Amino acid sequence: MTLRLLICALLATLSVACIEWLAIDKSELVLFYEQHLRGNLFAGFLTVGGFLLSLKTFILIKLKENVYDHAEYRKIFRAQKELDPSLRLYDPLKNLSDFLFWSVLSTIIAAVAQLTIGLFGNYWLTLGSLWLSFFALSILIVSLILIKSSLNDWFNFINDADE
Repeated sequence: MTLRLLICALLATLSVACIEWLAIDKSELVLFYEQHLRGNLFAGFLTVGGFLLSLKTFILIKLKENVYDHAEYRKIFRAQKELDPSLRLYDPLKNLSDFLFWSVLSTIIAAVAQLTIGLFGNYWLTLGSLWLSFFALSILIVSLILIKSSLNDWFNFINDADE
């Protein structure tokens, strides 16, 4: 999980570095951010954070019931546990839960940053607000990939059960 967070931080840093490199006039970037981005970023991240917060438990419970408690998954898990005794049955679900927590936290922090440090009109604080936005966005994308992976397992179990 730490590696995923570091990769997200690296992506956010590269994105902000590109913006800083491409920005010809710093005052125009701050003005564009204030007029066109700040409000939308606040509303978007607050909405996504609240939505993820409300769905986090539902997603995890459904995945536990339909993937991790599935007989086929337990069969695969027992085979892998023979190769690596340190494996635990619900570790992938716990990792997903932890990453969804970081997703919710990063989106809420990004939203709050738009209304706090984003209001000052300072170039570096604007870049900081944008960095937090890119970080939250990259964490959301990684969370989506993790959820998709778990759903693929679920659909594989469903398809195998029907055959």
